[in-house]
Amino acid sequence: LRVVDIEAPQRVYPGDDFTITGYIQQFGVNAKSITVELLSGEANANEEENSLSVEEERAITLGEDGKMVPVEFQVSPVAQGVREYVMRVKAVEEDNNERDNEKRATVEVLERRTRVLLIAGGPTREYRFLRDMLYRDKDTHLEVWLQSGLPGLAQEADEPPLDEFPQDEDELFEFDCIVAFDSDWQIMSEEEIDLLERFVSEKAGGLVVVAGPVYTPEWTRDVRRSPKLKVIQSLYPVVFYTRGSATLDVGRFGGDQAWPLEFTRDGYSSEFLWLEDDASRSEQTWAGFEGIYGYYGVKDPKPGAKVYARFSDPSTEIEGVKPIYWAGQFYGAGRVFFQASGEMWRVRAVDDSYFETYYTKLIRWAAQGRLLRDSSRGILLTDKERCRLGEHVVIRAILQDAQYQPLQDAEVSATLIQPNGELKTLTLKAVQDATREGTYAAQFTALDEGSYRVELVTPGGDDDELLSREVRVVAARTESERPERDDALLEKIAEQTGGEYFVGMQAATDEAAEKPTVVASMKSREQTTYLPGTPDKQFDEMLMTWLMFFIAGVLSLEWLVRRLSKLA
Repeated sequence: LRVVDIEAPQRVYPGDDFTITGYIQQFGVNAKSITVELLSGEANANEEENSLSVEEERAITLGEDGKMVPVEFQVSPVAQGVREYVMRVKAVEEDNNERDNEKRATVEVLERRTRVLLIAGGPTREYRFLRDMLYRDKDTHLEVWLQSGLPGLAQEADEPPLDEFPQDEDELFEFDCIVAFDSDWQIMSEEEIDLLERFVSEKAGGLVVVAGPVYTPEWTRDVRRSPKLKVIQSLYPVVFYTRGSATLDVGRFGGDQAWPLEFTRDGYSSEFLWLEDDASRSEQTWAGFEGIYGYYGVKDPKPGAKVYARFSDPSTEIEGVKPIYWAGQFYGAGRVFFQASGEMWRVRAVDDSYFETYYTKLIRWAAQGRLLRDSSRGILLTDKERCRLGEHVVIRAILQDAQYQPLQDAEVSATLIQPNGELKTLTLKAVQDATREGTYAAQFTALDEGSYRVELVTPGGDDDELLSREVRVVAARTESERPERDDALLEKIAEQTGGEYFVGMQAATDEAAEKPTVVASMKSREQTTYLPGTPDKQFDEMLMTWLMFFIAGVLSLEWLVRRLSKLA
């Protein structure tokens, strides 16, 4: 009996329920049901038993030998900080190894509020609903920039309304997510747009862009003539129609009939778009939503982008494809989400709470990269969060100095904390010809089951900010489910390759058995191979002898000729 694996998010927001899943497996256990406990305690606390408290315990029915049974626990974090969760099965009489009866996972509950900047070309209904909602949210710090507003105009926000885009790097990089409603990007300077691009690509900021009928058509028509608008266009996960295209005016605002959203497979499987706690209930809720009336037409999704939903009116199809309504992509270290119109306030007709649920989850999804950041001057990334034994894990760090310029050091040091608690120093070397300066990389091999933790102190400053990432290492799923030898498969492989399969050494060496022994089955593979260029001592000796006689003969002949010619 053992706990094969445990799955839990690395970091969560205060008040957000999350799921911890464990996988239980048994071999030869007579008991049909067992008790599974979930315990928790402060991370890095004393390892004594009383440092862990029981969160919940549950009786489960065991599966057949080797079959893994999933167990889920819903957790509601109360205290902020880093907590360790332990999933443990109570031992039974047949269990001869109690050391594998538990698995641990660390979850960090963030202590800071989510910082959101709202930008709007005008005071649309969607903007006003979201502004009021975020202003009331105690876990959100809100600032707004209403581009059409007069200086000094009062707005519901935690700070006085901005009259312009943040000019200071330190000020902008403190935000987690920017939500832009039909923004007039043309009034922003190239420096401000470059700062926005860096916020997303380098600082892992989230960007939610909502199209509208006023400014979106204007700036998309002028992209070719404006380098700064090309930068804005590169942020979007969709391709816009070009100036002069016959389909430029495709789109609809203010229609006379609502059309429900047509979810794609990615849309149904994306939890940040769920209005309920599970996929099936969320699907039913979205099915009860009357729908939206308009959208801004775009041409295609960009390579690597995901389309989550489309406008369902069949009359809007172009070449058999319905218009994109929701799309998203990774941009550098950050995420960008596109919404084709500001009409999600209509979901309040189903329930007032759904508008809040939608935008809360969307903003936190977009700002997910900020969850993985421990510093404003660097990002520590791994190519995988979970891997199997023996796999290589690549570590990448994008670092800046105290002036927010790419770090120029040749190498930096990090600490690898292994599952057994041992510490190992990793040297991350600067990546030559990297697309972004200040990029460092290293790798390690996962040799033990459990959690590996990488920690790196940001160099080049006096703040000593600590970057950290965790990688969970598990055994191969096939070996966990069926650790016994597969004789049928091995025998089949032997037959297909012209060999013989023996079960055990006795069968391989028993001369009285029906099968010939392994030695007798091995055909002679003796062969003679000539290797050109290899030394031949006998030939070398004969060659040197004849060469010596030849040289002596030539010298003797020369002496004889000179003697007869009376020259010697």
